[in-house]
Amino acid sequence: MLITLDGEQFQMSDDTSMMNVLATLSDRAHAQHRIVTSLTVGGKPISDRDLTPPFLNQPARNVGALQAVSQSLHTIIVEAKQAIDRFAKELRTDGQVLLAPLRSGTAHIGTIDAWLGRLADYTEMLDAGQAQGVEGLSSASLLPWIQELLGARTTADAIHVADLLEYELLPRLTEGRLAA
Repeated sequence: MLITLDGEQFQMSDDTSMMNVLATLSDRAHAQHRIVTSLTVGGKPISDRDLTPPFLNQPARNVGALQAVSQSLHTIIVEAKQAIDRFAKELRTDGQVLLAPLRSGTAHIGTIDAWLGRLADYTEMLDAGQAQGVEGLSSASLLPWIQELLGARTTADAIHVADLLEYELLPRLTEGRLAA
């Protein structure tokens, strides 16, 4: 099987399963600190939905040539900055919706759990950007307030949770990514 990764060609046995072909391809991209972002097999674009057990278990001879394009994580994150900003704005809006029910006692303290999960995703994106040297991405200004919010959530103090959200954390969501 002929495989092309970013213009570089190499061969693998036609008897190799597609799972092993893709693992080798991924390993080669990873060795160059890159991630495969586009995959074409037998002239057909492949997405994650195509990676089913029947596809992965078939021998390479059944599918045709494979072409892959990769990008550095740094480039991927730089290109995702606008989406990260939109996600922060959405988090801020969704956090503001939680305030009134928390203050009035009509919402259980656990109502923030899904929001906290999304906040964790956001901080992971910021940290990945910072680790890759992408300017303007850092969770440093958010982390102390996240810790305090988690403490208030643990003690089931809904008013303190609302105060921390409104006055400390939500205003820093879009500011926080600008910290160095």
